[in-house]
Amino acid sequence: MRVAFKQTRTTPALKEAVASSGQFWRMADGRFRWELGNPATMILIFDKESVQLKEGAAAPWQTLKPDDSRVRMWMKFLSGREMDAESLTQNFTLKVTQQEETFVTVAMIPRPLLIKKYLKQLDMQIEPGGKRLLGFRIVQGDGSTLRMNFGPPEKLGSDVDRLFQP
Repeated sequence: MRVAFKQTRTTPALKEAVASSGQFWRMADGRFRWELGNPATMILIFDKESVQLKEGAAAPWQTLKPDDSRVRMWMKFLSGREMDAESLTQNFTLKVTQQEETFVTVAMIPRPLLIKKYLKQLDMQIEPGGKRLLGFRIVQGDGSTLRMNFGPPEKLGSDVDRLFQP
């Protein structure tokens, strides 16, 4: 599937939020591609074995291990690793903070004290029944936030292998 998204970042140091758009492709076999910007200025590709990262339009491609500190958090989120109910409740206290007809908001507060210094809370906005993630917000220890709003998923055509080549 392919999902378009809009990302908005706020920090105490900036007067105005910074917004950008992007795309995310996720395959049933676990591969994914993440692009931020239009045209893409950051691209992250996971082919089930290694991570390819490009951190700027003119930057070279880097090959990383999935547990590299620069991509570890995104790997967990984008690959779905550690996003099952058992892992989430082991690492976070979960609380429904808003329940509407079209969405439910679940707050995730980290349990480990070391993480709380850097990460205050994650909020997931989910369609009722948990079928689709509508939005995601990260609240960092310094008050910075990253909000992502996801569009509807789209089915892919047959030529997807090109997406997983740097």
